[in-house]
Amino acid sequence: MYLTRWLMPPSVAKLSSKERNLPQSETSMSDPSVQSQLSNNEYCITKESCYQQLQQLNGNNETWSTDPSHQVRLNAAGKSVNAESLSRLLVTIVQQELSDCGLVLVYDASDLYSVVVKDLLMLLPNHPKQVVEVNGVDDLLDVLWVSTGCGGYLLLLDHTQPLLTFANTHHHTWDYHGRYVFVSQRVEQVEALVATRNGKKTEHILGVVKGGQEGEWRVYMNMLYWGEGVRPVTTWRHHRFTSHSQLFPDKLSDLQGAGLRVSTFELAPSIMYYRADNGTLLFRYGEDVAVVENLARALNFSLFFAEPADGEKWGRRDSEGQWTGMMGELLRGEADMGVANMYLVLRRVMLVDFTVPYSAEISCFMARVEPPLPRWQALAFPFHPWTWLAILVGLILSGPILFLLTAASGRCGGETTSLAGLSSSWTYTFGLHFREPQAVDPRMDTIRVFVVFLWLYTMILTVVYSTNLTAFLLVQKPPTSIQSIKDLYEARLKVAALGAVHSYALAASSDQYLQGLLDVYSVYDSKLAAFQDVLMGKAVFLQSTGFIDFHTTTQYTVRGVPSVRTMKECFSPYNVAMALQQHSPLKKVFDEVILRIQQSGILKQSVSDALRLASTTKEYGGGDGDGDGDGGDEAGQGVEEEEGVVVALNLDHMQGVFMVAGIGWFSALVFYAIEMCLFKLRKEDR
Repeated sequence: MYLTRWLMPPSVAKLSSKERNLPQSETSMSDPSVQSQLSNNEYCITKESCYQQLQQLNGNNETWSTDPSHQVRLNAAGKSVNAESLSRLLVTIVQQELSDCGLVLVYDASDLYSVVVKDLLMLLPNHPKQVVEVNGVDDLLDVLWVSTGCGGYLLLLDHTQPLLTFANTHHHTWDYHGRYVFVSQRVEQVEALVATRNGKKTEHILGVVKGGQEGEWRVYMNMLYWGEGVRPVTTWRHHRFTSHSQLFPDKLSDLQGAGLRVSTFELAPSIMYYRADNGTLLFRYGEDVAVVENLARALNFSLFFAEPADGEKWGRRDSEGQWTGMMGELLRGEADMGVANMYLVLRRVMLVDFTVPYSAEISCFMARVEPPLPRWQALAFPFHPWTWLAILVGLILSGPILFLLTAASGRCGGETTSLAGLSSSWTYTFGLHFREPQAVDPRMDTIRVFVVFLWLYTMILTVVYSTNLTAFLLVQKPPTSIQSIKDLYEARLKVAALGAVHSYALAASSDQYLQGLLDVYSVYDSKLAAFQDVLMGKAVFLQSTGFIDFHTTTQYTVRGVPSVRTMKECFSPYNVAMALQQHSPLKKVFDEVILRIQQSGILKQSVSDALRLASTTKEYGGGDGDGDGDGGDEAGQGVEEEEGVVVALNLDHMQGVFMVAGIGWFSALVFYAIEMCLFKLRKEDR
């Protein structure tokens, strides 16, 4: 908190810029430097000392009273009435409208304003916190534009160009929530201030302009969203206002039907378009539209939707450092707000303002559902490849082992001749593996023990295989798919996205695999092009879970079977909010209404209604009853089963069996041809 310093008026003492703005501490009256300055009449500390010094320096030309309510008498006839009237006008405004505000007094060294400044310092002893004399734009940098509470600014300027330049160029030092009283000679100067870049975003600007009569001052108010320029509010004449009007009314709780431009584009389910049969857009709906429409009803304004002119959607920074798309329109002041599932990210927060969040999302990857493996491969599914290898080794070894045991048993009496040959032993063990009963009964106990355990081994294998085979014949087995971010990194598929916002999250991640995805990150102009690459297995699509789930359900699911999926591993949660112009006065009231909308449950109901409406339209997967979508036909091929229903095995299920039969027939023909050739060769040799 800055203490009030009783500054000498400019006609009495010339203050340095440092002395004008330096705050006074509680113990400054005992400071030797302060006492030295007092002795030189540079400024005074107490009210009484200011009055005494003023009377001594002004002599008999002016009479000053210690009573602030007493009429101040000035000498020059032409200026005395105007100066006295203006002083009383400003004092009245301060006492009625700015009594709780920290007051800043900005003036230039014109004769009229110099006198008025003296009056204000005497008549408002407890109000001014800072007094700044302005000779150029740099002097305005000394103004304390930041206040903890209400900030009041009295601007008494004959030469307005420094103020207009400052209001157009210094966007981060202006108090957009302050209350400004701008005293000027012409109403056009007030309009020029209101039209500056900062003036357009300031709720309270009051213009005080000299009237046609002596001592008359006309008061104008900026319109903000209510209209163009300024409008007259009241007139100050004979030391009072001619009408009782609010000088600083609330211009935001009721925007009186003002038209606000909304920058947006189609992005289901946040923004969806309802079109007529001929393609004409009838209206928009979705979560973001519900928020905007509820704001419009609560604050009484009209909506004008428009897509970014350059088709850049959210926008990007071009080679010249300028932003395109929605961000560019907000930065240039061409749009009042922007909605399209806008993520609250640091890169955007530094450029535009955001409302409080009304939704939350997390970034995930959309990948295609790999087509199921062919049915004929089901014959191999019951066992793992390593199990098949072990069975093959057992099949190869069992025949020679039986042959060796048979040969060795010949010393103890001899085995049956049907098992004496290697080919016979192999045929015998092969038959057991394929559950083919063998009529040969071994004679020797050694062979019998081996065969019994071989029966047990092959019985277990065949029972387990036949049991699992039935399940694999009925249910198509999906191939191994990408589920983790590490898998995606190693697959080196393209990461498709509609904008660059996700690349910032990838770059900021501490995960090496997420950072590695930047090498394959690709920005697409159209979601349809991205979806096509996903369905072809060339890319994955990076977007929010809500976006992926909506399109998966409405466009890429056939008879309950989706052709795209969401990977298990996601990253980077985001809050979703509405983007506004930086320093937009709408933010405060928008935040209040959005919080009320969330608490009331209106937003949830609106979103539910929007999804229900989308399900009835052909464009978003409904309307025609089959749920068809681009690329969705593949997902439903060969799916006839219903849960809990016994299904007859058709040719598709049994294709592997017939394939085995076909391979057998072909192999038999090949061996027949070989045998015929060998037979002819042997016959010729004889």
